Amino acid sequence: MRDIDRQVLKVVEERKLIVEEWKTVIQTQMHFNEMIMRARSTGVSVVIAVYGAAAIAFGQYPDRGLILCGYRFHVSAPILLFGLFLLLAIFVLDYFYYYQLLIGSVERGRQIDEAFRMVPIAGSRLFGLTSEIANRVSLSRARTCLWWFYGLPAFVGIISLVYVSFLYRFPAGK
Repeated sequence: MRDIDRQVLKVVEERKLIVEEWKTVIQTQMHFNEMIMRARSTGVSVVIAVYGAAAIAFGQYPDRGLILCGYRFHVSAPILLFGLFLLLAIFVLDYFYYYQLLIGSVERGRQIDEAFRMVPIAGSRLFGLTSEIANRVSLSRARTCLWWFYGLPAFVGIISLVYVSFLYRFPAGK
């Protein structure tokens, strides 16, 4: 085999490796994004259902209270507290684990895009998808959306918990 043939084979093999890594990175991004969406949709749905249970308890039993350390609060307060703890647990799993894994895979995708965006493979420029998406939705914008996504249900839960724990007045004589 001639030297030129070996060089061509080496370039072809290197490009195959590059494309394989790129495909793996894109699949990893899709996987982490799917895990995040599944955790968010399931988790927040369950939290909203828990809030609904608290609302039903509040409506059905307006005179039922629990006494802890001499202080009386409505029976819906522990249900709301459970919902808030559940929301916090889902947020921690999402933001400090899945989201960080996604960001890492996006960074690797950007590195590949940057290194090989001008290298044609089979007559096409294959790289740039991760950079295009990341340029459309910045890291700070993604983080802001994440905080709003969890912040709104947390705010509703906290306001409800404060009301049923401190501001609600039980019906007279109960």
